[in-house]
Amino acid sequence: MKTDQHYGEEIHIQKALQLAPIGAFLTDVEGNCFFVNGEWEKMTGLSSGKSQGKGWLKIILEEDLSTVEDVIKKSVATPHTTLVFYFRIKHPKTGLLYCKANIRSVTDEEDNSRYLVGYVQDITEEKISENRQMELSTHLQALIMSMEDIVFEVDGNMIFKNVWVHDEKVLFMPKKEFLGKKIQEVLGPQAEMFIEALQKVLETGEANDITYKHLDDSKDQWFKARIKPVLKHPDPSQYLLILSIQDVTAEKQAELSLQETRARLQLSNQLLDVSQGLSGTGGWEYNIQTGEIFWTKHTYFIYDLDESFVPTLDTANAFIAEEDSEMMKAYFEAAMNQGKSYDIELRIVTAKNNKKWIRAIGVPVFSDYNKVVMLRGALRDITNEKKGELELIQAKNSAEDAAKAKSDFLSIMSHEIRTPLNGIIGIANLLKLNYIPEQEEYIHNLLFSADHLLQLVNDILDLNKIEREQFELNYSVVNLHEQIRNIQNQFKSLADIKGLSLVGTIDDNIPRKIIADVTRLNQILNNLLSNAIKYTEKGQVSIDVELVKKQTEKVTVRFSVKDTGIGIPKEHLETVFESFRQVQQTTARKQAGTGLGLAITQKLITLHNSQIFLQSEPGVGTEFYFDLVFDLPTKKNRPAKREDLPEISSYAKKFKDMRLIFVEDNPINILVAKRQLEYFGIQPDCALSGPEALELLKKNKYDIALLDLHMPEMDGYALADIIRNEYNEVHIVIFTADIMPEVRRKFAQKGVFDILNKPFFPKEMLATLLKIAQVMKLKI
Repeated sequence: MKTDQHYGEEIHIQKALQLAPIGAFLTDVEGNCFFVNGEWEKMTGLSSGKSQGKGWLKIILEEDLSTVEDVIKKSVATPHTTLVFYFRIKHPKTGLLYCKANIRSVTDEEDNSRYLVGYVQDITEEKISENRQMELSTHLQALIMSMEDIVFEVDGNMIFKNVWVHDEKVLFMPKKEFLGKKIQEVLGPQAEMFIEALQKVLETGEANDITYKHLDDSKDQWFKARIKPVLKHPDPSQYLLILSIQDVTAEKQAELSLQETRARLQLSNQLLDVSQGLSGTGGWEYNIQTGEIFWTKHTYFIYDLDESFVPTLDTANAFIAEEDSEMMKAYFEAAMNQGKSYDIELRIVTAKNNKKWIRAIGVPVFSDYNKVVMLRGALRDITNEKKGELELIQAKNSAEDAAKAKSDFLSIMSHEIRTPLNGIIGIANLLKLNYIPEQEEYIHNLLFSADHLLQLVNDILDLNKIEREQFELNYSVVNLHEQIRNIQNQFKSLADIKGLSLVGTIDDNIPRKIIADVTRLNQILNNLLSNAIKYTEKGQVSIDVELVKKQTEKVTVRFSVKDTGIGIPKEHLETVFESFRQVQQTTARKQAGTGLGLAITQKLITLHNSQIFLQSEPGVGTEFYFDLVFDLPTKKNRPAKREDLPEISSYAKKFKDMRLIFVEDNPINILVAKRQLEYFGIQPDCALSGPEALELLKKNKYDIALLDLHMPEMDGYALADIIRNEYNEVHIVIFTADIMPEVRRKFAQKGVFDILNKPFFPKEMLATLLKIAQVMKLKI
């Protein structure tokens, strides 16, 4: 039994540890903590209360726990022995810390009980510095070994201290034989050249280059040596220089080849005057020594000058437009001083104040001593060409700006309309899960209206994608006979309401299975049937499908949609396929609609490499017909089978083990998505902004992050980048009303491929969850 004196001693020990400048803790032999000092709390961010018992172990990285537990056991087994070990902790604010700890088993003399005393130091900075130093050392070594150059380290006494080379075979003697020797001893006859260059660097402190031929005259090899001071010191033995040797044989040979080219170019220049008369190009020549300038006849013509005008360098440059004068000056000086030819386009203002674009060519002429003594060149008036080019660029830029403005508008429109639609459709779908019979009609009408508005938005976006050639057809095996029956049944109730007869026929000779984009085929026929019923008050609407041609692997089918409606006047037959255009007649009531259906229909048929035809007579009726060529399914070309979306009722509460964070700034969208997720068994953590989401990510582990795209403070792009970089175990799904193709491409480049569009339908959310569960190998 512990006495008051014993408790006093224990308190005394704890007070002493509180004064320790490093973290300290006391645990029993099982590792249960009963004391930590203030430095521990500051270092770890874990309070004394949360450190009690096994709490202090919770902040230690999981992969380091076994090390800590082993040390505790070893300390208990070897009493009065101080053990040193290392571990990492997760600080709630500063992140990962590296720690060094000492632990010792102590025996209480009064009751013979034992406990452990530990001291902890934060060595994060030393660890980071150590890792960085290793990285730099490895990088430097790899860099040196990857260089083709030979690098010598030489001191102020011109003694070799070190040699770096990727392959010792390129040296004329073994590497170790250089070390400790003077330049004279190693380089022999060429030592004087190097000594002179090194002495110059020692005197000036500036880098110096020399070019020389191989020590063996029989070898046609040239080298460039660069000497550079690295560490300057009064003591020559402490002065450090770097001497790098580079093989420049190829450059030297190129230089000799260039001299030959220049000779040939000079001969070509002499023939320039002859060609100018044929090409309408003006010639010129400038003698650098005398300052005289010679112009050909056509050069005077370009400048709108009489041939009596005597040009000088200053008067010639005065014709150059102010915005191009500095450029011309730089090229001209480079030609004279460095022997560089030029071929540029620039603007001039002629003697008659005419503004022109010219192409100016200048070529240096060298003397026998390789000195530029003359410049020769040509001028050609390219004003008309440049005007056309500039107009083309302006038209291209205007078209691109218009396309971008249109895309940006559609993106914003899509987002602004689809966001509230998400709330409407989402809440309506939630109501479908639990409603009383009296509410069924209201829910049905609500969904019908919302779907109609959504289809309108999708039509506009489809039209834009087709116009920008970003639309692709997705093929699958389709039972055409069954598809036509389904379409007929779909419109039967609408026809019955108006008292119309809806007739559908399909040629029995058409194969049952074809390869087609069923979604777009349905869209074409739905648009045509919908219009036919809309503009027909009595009589009949029919859809007929007949075989035109059958081959081994292809079939051509004609589709016809005919009605006995109001018809279309002859003067409007060419305009019915224009976007946002409806044919209105005074004899018929105005029909509701956007005028997009036929425009999209025509463009979809064009995508199928076909065209649509129209026959109509006012008061009699209208027929639209078109031919499509379909591939027949074979073992070689059969597309992947389209998977049907699952029934959601069979997956209620099935995803209860999935941890999800939902980031969305719209409360209605949060309500809809949260309720739907809860239906599937997921209890999401919801954040209204990116910063709020990052706080949740620091505290909790998640399987999925469902991110809205357009949010204040931090948008979905920025938040997705952070999650990808810092929480790469989290599967990202973008939840957005912006369905433009650019959005998918941008996220695909970031490695994010799952996008749930607003408004979403429960089956789409379920399909996304099933896909992720399969990737994560979760049992559902």
